[in-house]
Amino acid sequence: MAKKKRKSAGKSVAAGQKNPDTSDSVKNAAKKRKKEQTSDQPSLAQLLKKRRGVAADTPAPPIWKDKLGRAFLTPDDDQNAFDECLKTSFKGFYFDTPSSLPQTIHQTFDLSFEGLERGGLFLYDVVQPGKKKLTQTSVTRTLVGDPGSTYKYLGLRLFSHPWVDVDANGNALHLDKAKQLGSSLERLEYSSRTASALIAMGRVNKDLTDRSMQKLRQHVSAKPVGSADFNLTLVNKMESVSAKRDLKREAAYNMGKTSVGWHRDSGLKDFSSIAVYQKQKSQGSNTSKPFGVALRAMDGGAGGPLPSVPALMAPLPSGSLYYMLDDFNHNHEHAVIAGDDGVRYSSTHRVAREGQGTWQYIRDKIHNLQSTATMFDWSVGKVDDPTLSPKKRKQKLVSRLRNQEALLSEIEFEWLRQWFVQGHKHAKLHPYWHDPIKVLIKSFCVLEDTTVQIIKLLKEASKRGATESDLCETLFDVLIESFTERNNKRKEWARRYKDPIFRDLAENERPFACPCLDRVAKKESDDYLSPDLESSIRSLRELRSAFVSSDEQGEGMDDAKYDKSKLKKDKKKKKKSTLTNKEKKKVASNWNAMKSKISG
Repeated sequence: MAKKKRKSAGKSVAAGQKNPDTSDSVKNAAKKRKKEQTSDQPSLAQLLKKRRGVAADTPAPPIWKDKLGRAFLTPDDDQNAFDECLKTSFKGFYFDTPSSLPQTIHQTFDLSFEGLERGGLFLYDVVQPGKKKLTQTSVTRTLVGDPGSTYKYLGLRLFSHPWVDVDANGNALHLDKAKQLGSSLERLEYSSRTASALIAMGRVNKDLTDRSMQKLRQHVSAKPVGSADFNLTLVNKMESVSAKRDLKREAAYNMGKTSVGWHRDSGLKDFSSIAVYQKQKSQGSNTSKPFGVALRAMDGGAGGPLPSVPALMAPLPSGSLYYMLDDFNHNHEHAVIAGDDGVRYSSTHRVAREGQGTWQYIRDKIHNLQSTATMFDWSVGKVDDPTLSPKKRKQKLVSRLRNQEALLSEIEFEWLRQWFVQGHKHAKLHPYWHDPIKVLIKSFCVLEDTTVQIIKLLKEASKRGATESDLCETLFDVLIESFTERNNKRKEWARRYKDPIFRDLAENERPFACPCLDRVAKKESDDYLSPDLESSIRSLRELRSAFVSSDEQGEGMDDAKYDKSKLKKDKKKKKKSTLTNKEKKKVASNWNAMKSKISG
């Protein structure tokens, strides 16, 4: 009996090597866990890009041709033709009539529009289409959304008002008690009415997200579909033709005057949907022409208008909610045709790209750079990491300086300039952003002080060469290239600030000075950087040349064969050594091109 037991035990051990309940199952479970840890689930954006490409790759919509050759259609002129064209060439555009929407949606939007209006949050924007002439928008608008969100269009960054409560760090704070809602916004100095309007907009945004998702499931078969998780809304107030006489005429189809011209909404996640609620307050008779939404089909995500497809003009009634689902915004444009009288409010809920356009993003980027500052001793130009080789330490120092200078430029041109160009009135109306702007100003000053310290170090190094430090000539290149690019952008912004368009605005709507950027120029000093970086660039070129020369001479002095005649050759190299490595390559490539032309 004992033998049988031992034998069966032996079989059990031998079989255990293939038994799924023992070692193999453990190994498989371990492999599964490892796979789950090492392979993250792809994001929706990654799936969309892999399976459906990007916005520019979107094909043109199907063609519907009008037998009568009309330029545009309205349901009043020919309901059947309008419906057929809409169904064929404008798939993705749908709308809910006012009567089909819950009364709570209408009431919430009414509350929000009134509160935003009374709070004075609607402002004209001075934009720069195509980086050319500045122009003022024909509508007033305001941005409401996730705390810290922004929206950039036509060269201007809009700063949002938060539609939820926020904590001390500017992040969303979800309060449970109804009495507490909006309390943190009031502490930021929003009025009680304005705070309620913002909270109401955030509440109705959730309803629009749910309704948009239902429309996507009902009408869009593409897999995967884009997002409808709206993170901000651009709220517009449009005046009628009778109130605003300078509206431009819609020239392509002669539809009338436009409140907003033809465009695709920009800065959004690819394939994301848009939901728009509109409210019209008429002051005239029922026979007055209402505001209308115009649509036209485009030849794909990067093409122009399709001439074979007539445009559509939909005179949607007040209280309508319309949707532009999935890829509709890629291969269609829309415009708003002005009504004869009254005012139109519209709340356009979108899924904006979050990457580089939030307070949290730039705040964390600054924090991450500052948190690693102890690794770099700029007093002697060394990287505090003994595990790295000399070459790796030099590369790390260069990378650090490049990241620092890029961050300085980003803070200046993407945030501070964008804030101060919009005037005191705009600043006063956006209390959420007061502390973030102070942090950005302080961070800029600290980073620029570090740059000044680095230049002092490079100045000393130019006299004695690299010696025992991790310094190299590429550090000079980084500063020269960064300063050159920054100086060119400063000139562009200086021209923008002086544009004649601001003369016609009220004093509190004109650009005002930024403490760290628009300081009064002082005498030349090593302790600060002049706003005009030309002299700093020239000085860095001279220091670079001296650094390269002293480094080469230092190496040569250790060589017994070093000859004084070499100094003469070094003088010829001096001019060349003021160029960065990129500039040297460019000069060499231009010379090679000239030689090939001569020989040809």
